[in-house]
Amino acid sequence: MANTVLMPQIGISEDSAVLTAWHVQPGDTIQTGAKLFSLETGKSAFDVEAEVSGTVLAHLAAEGDEVAVKAPVCIIGEADEQLIIDNGQLTIKDDEPVKQTASPPSVPPIVNCQLSTVNCLVSPRARNLAEKNGIDPKLAIPTGPDGRVIERDVRALLDHESSAAPPTVNCQLSIVNCQDLSLSVMRKTIAKAMMASLLNTAQLTHTASFDASVILERRKRFKQDPETSGITLTDMILYAVTRVLPDFPALNAHLLGDVMRVFSDVHLACAVDTGRGLMVPVIFGASGKSLAELSRELKTLAEECRSGTVAPELLTGGSFTVSNLGQFGIESFTPILNPPQTGILGVNTVTHRVREDGSVYPCMTLSLTYDHRALDGAPASKFLQTLCQALERFEL
Repeated sequence: MANTVLMPQIGISEDSAVLTAWHVQPGDTIQTGAKLFSLETGKSAFDVEAEVSGTVLAHLAAEGDEVAVKAPVCIIGEADEQLIIDNGQLTIKDDEPVKQTASPPSVPPIVNCQLSTVNCLVSPRARNLAEKNGIDPKLAIPTGPDGRVIERDVRALLDHESSAAPPTVNCQLSIVNCQDLSLSVMRKTIAKAMMASLLNTAQLTHTASFDASVILERRKRFKQDPETSGITLTDMILYAVTRVLPDFPALNAHLLGDVMRVFSDVHLACAVDTGRGLMVPVIFGASGKSLAELSRELKTLAEECRSGTVAPELLTGGSFTVSNLGQFGIESFTPILNPPQTGILGVNTVTHRVREDGSVYPCMTLSLTYDHRALDGAPASKFLQTLCQALERFEL
């Protein structure tokens, strides 16, 4: 009996995902638990495994397609089963309709298909792009799996037609040697969130510096002990934040319209660069954890973000965020709020300054962006001042 594999629901707010890579091809024999395909949502990336054993009979989506949740992705069955299409319904020849591995809506009609493999010749995104530009997608040269026309093929056709058009007189800009790249789901999500943050909050940034001599010396001693060698400057700053922030409730809060939700514990969100885009996992109850516990948990979350295995529920619910760009040599930047949070701290690189007596000392700069609707400049400045003092007296 053939089974239709459906696009899974990843996270409550996700209604689609991009199929980024196939790990099996039509004709492959697989076992339960085999990796079928990889997908990417606006927050993370995941691998989908087979829930049944059998032979991959057909792909119903191509790499790069954005597929709705619970829409069909591929079919697994017996090697000798022959699939046909009858009024858009996938069936086995002389048998009953294909069984679905979950209970989504019925399989939508599939057009422009090869009946032997049920692989669509034109992907949905390619078809939409062609319709918007009034061209026949079948005129494009297919480069997708199984001879399928995908979005880049339609773009290539559009580029060819544009180059064949009569030259434009008085052209002020010539675009050559360039490539149009579609934004990933994660990039689109980040872009939407950043624009919404800037449009819907009253953001202001304060910057202050502190003498980093003490924490650099403490970091040096940590490295000499195998049990603490993994503790970083970032971990130490996070630890200081969790101890100072409870005294400034307006910064450990969510601004929800006319209501301020203040948290008794610090749920610390930490920005992580994954290579695919920025992710911000949360260390819940950070104000009750030791420095070593914070360090271990941050490393675990960062690795899960980079590998795409982080649980979606660990990517929301933070009460305050820290973003460290110091490892890139950044001396100052303006971090953008992660609403409904009211504050975010930017950590910068170590520089060197000269004291009044002529001696040189290591200096670190912190940049606090806050929502001016939630608090004024004085308490925001006081938080930054207190945090800098705590870091200068880290031993205490």
